Amino acid sequence: MRGMGQLADLHHVGIVTPRDRHFEVVEALARSLGASLEDEVEDDPLDVTATWIQVSPSLRFEVVSPRSDRTTPITTFLTRTGGGLHHVSLATTQIGACKELAAAGGARIIGENDDHGGWAEFFIDPSQTGGALLHWMQPVRD
Repeated sequence: MRGMGQLADLHHVGIVTPRDRHFEVVEALARSLGASLEDEVEDDPLDVTATWIQVSPSLRFEVVSPRSDRTTPITTFLTRTGGGLHHVSLATTQIGACKELAAAGGARIIGENDDHGGWAEFFIDPSQTGGALLHWMQPVRD
């Protein structure tokens, strides 16, 4: 059986911040890491703004802030924690195999989506991983 290291690579690390600190956090990260701003997107289903910071070819940070006070997973996280490290995302071309391997190892899948902004994805319950939300993603092919 192949291990997850053969099926997935680090894609990005997600940080959640209140919307009034979004650009302050983005600027501080970019400046302190000598990184460049890659993109900014509005994610309507999650009601967030996300700014992508490219640190190296193999490392990005995603800074995420809610656009409103509507209850979403992001606002719930902010209410509970005040913000901070939110998720670690792994990119794969074999999401089904990753999901099967995780489930076979006892992981509880807490969310999955066949197409969220062009990505198929699933998450593992952070209560099983010391509070870390692990996220797998694969580009959706037409």
